[in-house]
Amino acid sequence: MTKFRYDINALRSVAVISVLLFHLKVPYCSGGFIGVDVFFVISGYLMTRIIFDGIEKNEFSILNFWNKRIKRIVPALLFLTLVITIVGYFFYLPNEYNINEKNATSSLLFYSNISYWKNVGYFEPASENNIFLHTWSLSVEWQFYIIYPIIIWSLFKLLKKKQYVVTLIAVSTFLLCGLAIFWTYKSATASFYLLPTRIWELMAGGLALVVEKKFVVQNKWALICCYAAIFLSTVFLNDSVLWPGEYTLIPVIATCGIIVLKQSSNAILQNSAVQLTGRISYSLYLWHWPLIVFARYMGFQFNAITVIGIIALSFLIAYLSYTFIESIKLKTSIPIILILAVLALSTNMLSNFNPNFKAKILDMADYKKKHNREIKEQFSTDCCFVVNNGSDEFNKFKRRDCLKIDSTQKNILLLGDSHAASLSASLREQFAAHHINLLQATASSAFPFLKKNGTSEFHHQLYQYIFYEFLTKNKGHIDGVILGGSWYQVPQLDVVEPLLQVTRYLKTLGIPVIIIGQTNIYAIPFPSIIAKGMESNTDLTDIYSNKQAAVYNDFLKQKLKPYYIDVYYNKQTPAVSSNFDPYEFDRNHLSKYGADLAVKKILSDSIFIDQFRKIYYKKMLN
Repeated sequence: MTKFRYDINALRSVAVISVLLFHLKVPYCSGGFIGVDVFFVISGYLMTRIIFDGIEKNEFSILNFWNKRIKRIVPALLFLTLVITIVGYFFYLPNEYNINEKNATSSLLFYSNISYWKNVGYFEPASENNIFLHTWSLSVEWQFYIIYPIIIWSLFKLLKKKQYVVTLIAVSTFLLCGLAIFWTYKSATASFYLLPTRIWELMAGGLALVVEKKFVVQNKWALICCYAAIFLSTVFLNDSVLWPGEYTLIPVIATCGIIVLKQSSNAILQNSAVQLTGRISYSLYLWHWPLIVFARYMGFQFNAITVIGIIALSFLIAYLSYTFIESIKLKTSIPIILILAVLALSTNMLSNFNPNFKAKILDMADYKKKHNREIKEQFSTDCCFVVNNGSDEFNKFKRRDCLKIDSTQKNILLLGDSHAASLSASLREQFAAHHINLLQATASSAFPFLKKNGTSEFHHQLYQYIFYEFLTKNKGHIDGVILGGSWYQVPQLDVVEPLLQVTRYLKTLGIPVIIIGQTNIYAIPFPSIIAKGMESNTDLTDIYSNKQAAVYNDFLKQKLKPYYIDVYYNKQTPAVSSNFDPYEFDRNHLSKYGADLAVKKILSDSIFIDQFRKIYYKKMLN
């Protein structure tokens, strides 16, 4: 019988705590997503050990392997899904409940990673509100469990000798690692979610098994270095890093190192709290994210008290789930029957949803889906607003159409991310009335900085072209530049100086510039807030408003005073138009109605008047 590995259980503890703190946005845990990669390596190690041991003893059965995986993974996931299905029925709006249950189905059938990859789009529901988002990694693991034993068993039958199998696995791992890194630069979303670009991490765990059996290495300093690598990755990496990529090698190699070192006797690793966290890590991983999403949906502000409360509740429910669900020995048929029962229950609940919701409430809650085409037109999507940011996207940007200078009119250039793009239609309409031509170069998450500043290669190419080629060549024809972005996504110290660098650079070219301020950010989509408020006849906008975004807006207004135009929403502005259009269509993007109001505010602002007096107001006088 294999001796219990306290070190591996401790690794589980480290992995789940990293993910938990990352999802709660705890300071200095911006790289906590690496916990998933640690889990992948551990899983690959354990599965390879089970398969190799079974084959070498001539006792391995693929069906038995799958049977044990089902009994290990499914019960706790089923329990989670059942609770969310029942609780969600009473708290979620129908359209949001429908989305939850579709995601529940993809989770229970282990294709949620594929579903999220296919449905991830800039105008799709935000992942922050997907209560089953974290199950993508379970789907990756289960898909690995399906194909990996078949491949290994077939290789043993074909090649006969273990050393040949191990060599082939090693070569394949390195090749697949290279492919994953390459493909991340081509299609980051697909590379993040799909098995072919994640399987090398699980296979790396298999290589750790091989190395472990060939070499006996016990060095506490090597162990400290491996844990330090994981810790430093958690602290210094962030979600702007392309993943999986070169940096993914750090936690993967460090985890393999810890496994190979086999330091189970270490007193710290054997600590009872560490070991308990490791034992309940699966249930803790399952429950923490739904609690975060539900707290956000109910309007909780994420202060220290909320964070501590979610952590405590996550541990409590995880312990109960581990004790009363995970530890129960079930026959294989029971989880399968329960899956069908939960799916049937959710379908029944969907078909019998509360009929008392007024049509206006349902329409408001479903605003984004019903107006998807108009929103894309508002942004000039797939033309002057580029959504997919692969390395080859620069060539797809329609420079001829979006940067077309009109020599008979004044020309103003709009630069920035999706928040800048949301203003484009409204600006274009207002400018056209005064014979001003709007040029547009916008892309998702593209901050208009001179330097790369951690942005993608596409963003860097786009702005290198705009600032150092297009504007330099056409500075005599460009009469003004408007910069827009969701500045809150960038740390304060990393946004002020880059923006000032742009203003100084444009000044050397003799081009006036303004910066459009931060828009409001909400915990859940703005239409859902309005719909929930309509149901209870209450104004809920303050409850769900991100207070830190308002503080950030005031900070930038002071630091960028000569250029920064404040467009932050206040109660003086109607939240819904006479045509029943909300001010924002998701958590932070202006609708066309909101953009129209913001543009009117921009054009009447003293900063705009001062910067563009010779352009806009001269045209008005004419």
